[in-house]
Amino acid sequence: MIQATNELVLGIELNEQYAQITYYHQSVKEPMTLGASSDSEHALLPMGLRRDGQGAWHLWDGKDGNGIRDLYRKLAGREALVCGGKSYEPQEILAAYFRRCLAKLKLTTQDVRLHVMVTVRKLDDLWSTLIVEALERIGLDRKQIYIQDYASSFYYHTINQKKELWYQDVALLTYEDGAIVGQVLHIDRGTRPAIATVNEIARQPMDGDVRAGRSDSEWKKEKDRLFFELLKKVFERRNVSASYLVGDYFNKGWAERSIQFLCYKRHAFQGKNLYSKGACYAVMERIGLIEDHGIIFGGRDMIERNLGMEMRVRGKDTYYPLVSAGINWYEAHHICEFILDGEREIRVISQPMAEGESVVHLLQLPGLPPRPDRATRVRMTVWFSAATCCHIEVEDLGFGGLYRSSGLSWKRAIYF
Repeated sequence: MIQATNELVLGIELNEQYAQITYYHQSVKEPMTLGASSDSEHALLPMGLRRDGQGAWHLWDGKDGNGIRDLYRKLAGREALVCGGKSYEPQEILAAYFRRCLAKLKLTTQDVRLHVMVTVRKLDDLWSTLIVEALERIGLDRKQIYIQDYASSFYYHTINQKKELWYQDVALLTYEDGAIVGQVLHIDRGTRPAIATVNEIARQPMDGDVRAGRSDSEWKKEKDRLFFELLKKVFERRNVSASYLVGDYFNKGWAERSIQFLCYKRHAFQGKNLYSKGACYAVMERIGLIEDHGIIFGGRDMIERNLGMEMRVRGKDTYYPLVSAGINWYEAHHICEFILDGEREIRVISQPMAEGESVVHLLQLPGLPPRPDRATRVRMTVWFSAATCCHIEVEDLGFGGLYRSSGLSWKRAIYF
């Protein structure tokens, strides 16, 4: 059940061709995709920017005038961003793009608490940093910003549908980079908690090399055959309760036999807003607007180890958690301050979320000024740049007016 609240939640999908926004506010019953209720084409925001004579940015389809085309591709490829002979920083351009996208959302609310989730096909350190910095430039606090990949968005979209649609495996069919890709969402209910995974099962190229000079009618038949063979691989030895086809590539004009097979004794849906809607649902769960299903999504971005330290807190030796396993690496960030009791090194303990032995990771503090025990305060920051790469930074803060900070800091990367 969705809770009544004054939160405004946005799920934004970015890809090579367009952006799409799904939003939720208490003024609507369910998450709504921008423009989808009237004209689906208006739901797709062009991936380009142009600047008018007054210097204001506008979304641009790249057809008339001058501006920055193929914005997603250029950002991903770290290409130069030039408009009107002037170069711009990636963060500045993406911030301008987000600002214009949000201006399309004509939902008039007062005193809302805004939360934004951006989803892209594959998250890396470039996108995770760029998205956060761009949204911060338009006034969002880091706590209001969330990011995830398409697989995570597929998961969150699926488990927020009727349970009859995902009590068994769920298939996702997409067309990307000249190929049809078949993926399957599987929930292992034999573990506690249950763990969901999304895996690519089959990929079928459908480009010019595969067409190999066939006529239009011959190619329609061949595409149908190739898609049918891919579906057989996806469904082989699996009980699939529902399938989702994303995008315009799939249609009955050529996929007659394939779609008949796809729909036989199972639900099938086609649309474009699965990822933006899944991003919206993900934030709604995180902030408590909808129930937590008690399932861990074990995607490729999930951290599989708990991190912590042995500390003395209020006179008692205890374990102090830093990062909990089961979350995505781009959401893992922890800052704490503590007092050293004569130590010249930091000891961080990692423990697998499943069975396995714990490991102690040491960060030496060379050059730390000699001071009495319990007269050095440090700040430690923990973050990840990948699911298997943790970064630790420790700063010397001194000790009040007695001992000034040395200005020293120490860093270490831990690879799992």
